[in-house]
Amino acid sequence: MGKGLAWLNGEEIGRYWPTESSKHDECVQQCDYRGKFSPNKCSTGCGEPTQRWYHVPRSWFKPSGNILVIFEEKGGDPAEIRFSRRKTTGVCALVSEDHPSFEPKSSDKYGIQDYKNIAILQLKCPINTRISTVKFASFGTPSGTCGSYTMSDCHDPSSISVVEKVCLNKNECMVELIEENFNKGLCPGTIKKLAVEAACS
Repeated sequence: MGKGLAWLNGEEIGRYWPTESSKHDECVQQCDYRGKFSPNKCSTGCGEPTQRWYHVPRSWFKPSGNILVIFEEKGGDPAEIRFSRRKTTGVCALVSEDHPSFEPKSSDKYGIQDYKNIAILQLKCPINTRISTVKFASFGTPSGTCGSYTMSDCHDPSSISVVEKVCLNKNECMVELIEENFNKGLCPGTIKKLAVEAACS
C-alpha cells in the first residue's frame, strides 16, 4: 500500500505511510535514554520501512462480517493486506537501579502515604496464563534486547533463583532491586540493571 487511512468496523486504525527511514541516520544496537536528550538518540531500523505492523485491538473484531475500509491516496493492492493474530507466549522486562518506582511504604491515620524510592521490575503474562519458566535473568550489566539478552562479566549468579522465587507460577510479579535480593556491591561505580525474560503458559 502507499499512503492513506484505514478503518475496521467503523473504528479508525489510523494513517499508514510506509516510508523508509534514512540509511544515513546513526542507528544504535541498544537504546539508552539516560543523559542529554537528542532527537536521534535512539534511532533504529535505518534504511527500513518506518512501520510494517499496525495494532488492531481484538475487541474491534466481530465473530464474522468484519468490514475493512481503506482510503488509499497513492495506489496499492488491498488484496495483499493480512490480519495476523498475535499470541504472547513470553514476557521481558529491563529496569535500571537508577530508574526507581515510587511505591507506598506506609500510611498514617490520615491516609497520607510515605513513599519508598526503589527500582522495581514488573512482569505480567496474558490473562489465564502464568509464568512457567524464567529463561534469562541477570542483575549487573546485561546487554541485548528481549529474546537475545546476554550477561556480562558483571553478573549476580543468584539472579535467576531470586526471580524464580518471586515470579514462578504467578500471572504477574514485581522484583525489587534491593540489597536483600541482589549483590548491589557488584562492579563498584557502575549503574546496574536487571534484565528478565520469562515464558508464559
